[in-house]
Amino acid sequence: MNPLSFNAKRKTRNEKRSLLLALDTSTDKGSLALAEGDRLLGEYSLHSPGTYLQHLLPAVEELFQAAGRALPDLGAIAVSQGPGNFTGLRIGLATAKGLAWALGCPLVPVPTLEALAAQVSFQPHPVAVLMDAKRQEVYLGVFQCPGEFPQAQGEPQRLAVAALPSLLQPPLLLTGPGLDAYGDFLKQHLSPEIVWASPELRHSQAATIARLGRLRLEQGLAVAPQQLTPTYLRPAL
Repeated sequence: MNPLSFNAKRKTRNEKRSLLLALDTSTDKGSLALAEGDRLLGEYSLHSPGTYLQHLLPAVEELFQAAGRALPDLGAIAVSQGPGNFTGLRIGLATAKGLAWALGCPLVPVPTLEALAAQVSFQPHPVAVLMDAKRQEVYLGVFQCPGEFPQAQGEPQRLAVAALPSLLQPPLLLTGPGLDAYGDFLKQHLSPEIVWASPELRHSQAATIARLGRLRLEQGLAVAPQQLTPTYLRPAL
């Protein structure tokens, strides 16, 4: 065999393994991203859970076309697992499962709270992530983020917003879309020494799901499509 031909085939296989699609439909601000190794090839935004069913798969096709790639080139899929918006999670996970089945590629779940913490990496203090759980409740996750990848400090919780002032104490960085939902209450009842993340960092992004998904894939945390289940932390409303 011609050595150049062999190297070209090996490069093609390596490129396929390195191409990763990330889906995040866990909140009202969804997105999807395509990454090759450490390089982000493209990212699209989806602005309403009501449009996910109609627009998610067409957006996947557009993303691949814009990047000059094809679906059979895909090496892995990472998807935000929750907690979060019930409808969004179901659509995102069902889409990820269907693509993984059809393409025979690995499927990697990424906890949504972890992805939100990863938006504020390299922090000296603990990071508390809040998501709106409706009915005056939040999903809470606490992380250490000394580097690029968050380290969970215990299991995620669902609790009343009114319980937060006794739990959240400085030094602390606060982030997540729950700040938008309950900002007025939190500003009145939390210590002014607690630092709030900038608004643009409070929402999960598919590019972050891709980064965490690749790490989890390297750690052997891929699952079979039939094993992938959403993290709800509460019954559907």
